[in-house]
Amino acid sequence: MSLRTVLILTLTALTLGAQGRARPDRPHRDPPEGRAAPRRERIATMLHELRSKKLQRSLGLTEEKANAIADRWAQFDEDSFSRRAQMGRLRHQMNATLMGPGSEEDKNTKLKPVVEELGGLRQQQEASRKRFEEDIRGSLTPAQQGRFILLMDEFQKSIQDAIQEQRKEK
Repeated sequence: MSLRTVLILTLTALTLGAQGRARPDRPHRDPPEGRAAPRRERIATMLHELRSKKLQRSLGLTEEKANAIADRWAQFDEDSFSRRAQMGRLRHQMNATLMGPGSEEDKNTKLKPVVEELGGLRQQQEASRKRFEEDIRGSLTPAQQGRFILLMDEFQKSIQDAIQEQRKEK
């Protein structure tokens, strides 16, 4: 299965609230009730395996170390998911207010707390991303760190491409 296909499936799962810790041999929270939970688990497991294999190939890591990094990456995804969803809701609220009726003064009054909350969430997200990268990079050589950064960029670009593709299909 290609990286693009896995990412499209993963995006679908994440929009349904996928669980981050995906490896079946590792402890994790019980998935939420409903039909989508087993599918989310399968997709999260596929993403974990894809990341682990890519880490092994690209960085020359052992399977154990690659799995540990993939576990931390999954935890980062899980921690970030609710913040990203909340930021999306705030951006939607902000856009609706800006495009809606009312004077500029009314809009300023309504938007001030929204902008402050969004700014705080963005700072939290950035701090979480930095902690994640520091956690991972601390156990890698400089060459592996460079490869890891490029691998993360590749995943990010693939995710953005998959999002664009998913939006076109709707």
